[in-house]
Formats: sequence, C-alpha cells, structure tokens
Amino acid sequence: VVAAAAGGGGIGWALPRSGHLPVRPPAHLLDPPPAPTYAEGMVVPPYNTPIPDPAVLVGSHLDYLYTSAAGFSPPNTPVRPFRNVEHLGQEVDVLPTLPPWTKGGIWAPDVRHVGGRYVMWFSAPDFGDVLATGAPAKCLGVAVASSPLGPFLPGSTPFLCGPSGSIDPRTFVAPDGQLWLYWKADTNAAWGPAQNPDSPANVPTTLWAQRLAPNGIVLIGQPREILVATQPWEHKLIEAPDMIDHDGHYYLFFSTNPSYQDSNGIAVAFCHGPAGPCEEPYDGPLLGSNTLGLGPGEESLFTQDGATWLLYSPTGTGFFRQMAIARVAFGPHGPYVADFAGRVPGIAPAYRHMDPSSTST
Repeated sequence: VVAAAAGGGGIGWALPRSGHLPVRPPAHLLDPPPAPTYAEGMVVPPYNTPIPDPAVLVGSHLDYLYTSAAGFSPPNTPVRPFRNVEHLGQEVDVLPTLPPWTKGGIWAPDVRHVGGRYVMWFSAPDFGDVLATGAPAKCLGVAVASSPLGPFLPGSTPFLCGPSGSIDPRTFVAPDGQLWLYWKADTNAAWGPAQNPDSPANVPTTLWAQRLAPNGIVLIGQPREILVATQPWEHKLIEAPDMIDHDGHYYLFFSTNPSYQDSNGIAVAFCHGPAGPCEEPYDGPLLGSNTLGLGPGEESLFTQDGATWLLYSPTGTGFFRQMAIARVAFGPHGPYVADFAGRVPGIAPAYRHMDPSSTST
C-alpha cells in the first residue's frame, strides 16, 4: 500500500490485467440481489489525480475528505474541506508533525468527533520494528486535535501493532453509542516480496474488532476476529474493514485481493453485531472492475441526510488511485450499489446542522 501511495504500480505477484469489466453484482448464495438500479457511481474531480484511501467526516457547515499521503513527503495527511463533493476545497496537511516512530507514508486516516475533540486513527510503517522480511512493520497510530483541520498531535509510540503489523483502522458508533475500532492484521506482510497468495505457506489475512473507551483512544476488552479471507476468489487477502448499520442490521464492507490489480474489489459481509461474527453471502465482490477503472478498493462509507455513500479508489491513468463515489441502497437481500437518484453528497440546504459526533467516517 505504501508503494502504491507513492505513485508506483503493482509490484510482486499479480493477477493478469485482463481489462475485464464486470457490470453486474455477483450471484447471491441464497437469493439473487436486486439488480435493476445497479450503478457504478462516478469519478470525483480533480480527475487523474491520486486520492487514495478516501474517508469523509460529515460536519455541520463543511464536510471533510481525508486521504492517504502521496508518499514520504508532506502533506503527511491531506484533508480537503467541501460543501459539494464535486468541488473539493484546498488541500491542508492535518498532521504536519510526524510521530517519532515513523518517517512518513501515513495512510488510511479515520477521523471522528469524540468528547469535544477530534480523534484520528491512521496506519504508518514503524521503522523501529523490522519484520523478518526486512521491511518495517506497519502499525496503527492515534492523534488528537481541537479542529477537523488539525493540527493533530500524534502519540509518541505506535498504538497497536500485531506480529506482522496492523493497518486500515476504521471506527464505528453502534446504535447504543458504543465506539468500536476495526483493523486488518497485516499477515500478508510476512508473505515476502513476491506477495504470492497461492503459496501454501502463506496464511490468510484477518479483520479484527475491539471496543473503544468513550474518549475514543483507549481499547477496552479483548480483540475479536470477525472475518478471515477464506473465499477462493479473495486469494487469502481482505482488508479495509468498515462497519455500518441499517435498520438494526450490521454490514461489514471490505476490500479483497491485492491492491492495484484488476481482481481487487469491494465486498460485504453480514454480521450478527458490531463484534461479529460475520458471514459472506456473496460468491464475488459487490463491486468489481468497472468502466470507472480497474480494481476498485480502499472503500469507506458515510451517511448524510439519510443517504449512504461509498467512496472507493479505482486505478486511474498511470496506475494511481483516483476517487470514485457511489450510492449504497438496501433491499430485501442487503446492500447494493444503486443509482444516485439525482443526489450527490454535500451540504446543500443552508438549514442543515448535523453534529459530527453522530456520523460515520
């Protein structure tokens, strides 16, 4: 992911770039999903510009788009305020001072308004923790600020780092007000430079959940494994977990297959609660390569004015990640990617005032 964020193409093991553009949802293992309003969304300007790992914080007067760094030089964590997603504001670096344990390459930021301040979770390589492969372990960090525009003050040490690393943090507020943290155990970091998932010795990746204290920066209880990459089409790799609830039902969105390959896609699992267990009802991704670009992934979701939106990153011209947005609707068989119905996210009505603490990133 770091190499990709720096503008490089796919490296190591890769599925063939066939250019195949599936335009229908996968078959449901129980019943066919609703398909008449299936849509891919749209690419958001600026076009042909890398905007990786997008995530939105919904505010009262402005919304805020946070993305990964473009490499190991500033801006370390870009944010673009906006009132309409088609007209993003000027880029601001909300993490101008790096924590001492990393040299940059910050990605997958997640920002939430918690207890009168803003808490940002992020991924970064810990150069003091070198894996057997010779690469630094990728760990989770946390930072706080009094404004969504920063500056965020990071902790002096990594917050969470499993045996092979931990990446892709996402937070979630359950209907009962409980905060949760989700992340990926970066097991594939131990696969070696080739990153070949078909090697029998390579262990599948897993997604985890754990409760957060009301301050949003302390883990409580025990971590729980909620999903393992066991489906053959996932090639042992799932990442970027993002939990949402709709009418009492819990859905875990995630990315599958190696980044920067046309096999990369966005999938969904149905969960029994915020801590799982989660089950996959589809035999393929909810959204795969399409006319907006190959290999969509790095997804995040947010809700605004009753509409749920999916941000994702297809590979654009030159193999970098543009940003696309799609509408998520819910039918009798769960969520699906739907037509926009004439709407795009943004603060249009002057009278709308929403507390950021009540929204998802």
